[in-house]
Amino acid sequence: MTKVAADYGVTGTALKKTCDRHHIPTPERGYWAKLEYGKRVKQAALPPLPEPNLALVRISGGTEQHLSPSVREAKEKARDRLTKHAAANPISVSKPDLPSNTAEPSCLAATRRAITKARPDHEGFASVRSKGVVPLRIAPASIERGISVLGQLFALAETQGHLPKATEDGLVLAVGNESVAFGMEEQPQKSLHQPTPQELKQRDERMRWGYTTDPWPKYDQSPSGRLAIVIHANPYSGLRRTYSDGQTQALESKLPDILAGFAGHAAFISERRREKEERDRRHRDAEAQRQREEAYDSREKRRTEFVDAVHEQLTNRDKLVAVLTHLENIAPEHVDRVSAMTTWIRLRLKQIDALISPDFLDISARSAKVDFIEPDPEKERERGGGYFGYSHPIKLDLWTVDIEKGVATSCSPLDWVNAARPQIEKDQAG
Repeated sequence: MTKVAADYGVTGTALKKTCDRHHIPTPERGYWAKLEYGKRVKQAALPPLPEPNLALVRISGGTEQHLSPSVREAKEKARDRLTKHAAANPISVSKPDLPSNTAEPSCLAATRRAITKARPDHEGFASVRSKGVVPLRIAPASIERGISVLGQLFALAETQGHLPKATEDGLVLAVGNESVAFGMEEQPQKSLHQPTPQELKQRDERMRWGYTTDPWPKYDQSPSGRLAIVIHANPYSGLRRTYSDGQTQALESKLPDILAGFAGHAAFISERRREKEERDRRHRDAEAQRQREEAYDSREKRRTEFVDAVHEQLTNRDKLVAVLTHLENIAPEHVDRVSAMTTWIRLRLKQIDALISPDFLDISARSAKVDFIEPDPEKERERGGGYFGYSHPIKLDLWTVDIEKGVATSCSPLDWVNAARPQIEKDQAG
């Protein structure tokens, strides 16, 4: 059973329960030993299934099988180190009812003071949880042994370079760069509740009002003396979190396995942190890429709008040139009748030529913050890639340029026409 169970990643007990549910007979205790020495054994036949749905047996395996290789490797390496340390430095494990010969570390002084002052609840358990204190829930009779187990745990942890660390939530164990929180609990002993005469009277009164449930708990809980160390981390990781006294093995003898479990939890915390950092990095990169694309689209849109404005002026210019050509071909006797129109068209053409001249286009583009040169990718990545805030309107302006001062000042079409009209009329007269 043990060997087959290992192939499926479960315990022998779990496999036995699965077989019992599906009515599959299993070898009796001592079956293989009897068979090895030639003794008679009874091999049960596979009985017919009472229900068809029991024909399919599903065994998902232990949850630790689904852990990442790095976490399993960290746990196995820690277990190997602890095994080698135990072989090189044999330590006599104290019995649960005898004091330990390990000196109590100073970091447990606050825990001892706190649990000693704590008052037991109605079930007989004293609880404590505060800064720099190991969270405890144990009976007063188990305090000395509990402190002794914690002392042995910290002493063994120190040989592996793991040190206690006081935090706001309690005393944790620093394994590498990670802090693993834990506590100690005394597992309760359940016994069937015996109702008191007062509770029986209360039940009778409730029954008169139609209540059918009993006004008392089904079980009473009381201290059992069985202690457990519970790791308060990674509740859904699949790692074992509770190590308790067994029927044949005391908690003190499980300390190497417990510390190996701490190493696994620390590796799991580190792995989750790395995964989170990688997710955050990808998110930042995606956000930066989105901003760069958004900035690029914004640049392209404004460039297109600027080009559209130039194209509009070119279209107007072609229209005006066509009209001016027509007017210039008019018979001489009719020239005076269209001279004012001709003058206006030439003025508009000069105005358009000024608007789309290289100098004015360059000044208008810089004034509207329209850049036709792609920014440096590295600088854009550092900046975050975006244009934020107010966007200048896209338009072509007329400018008055002071070459000496290197200053360009926009002027209205009226001011520009009033300044340009005398020269146009002079050219036309000439």
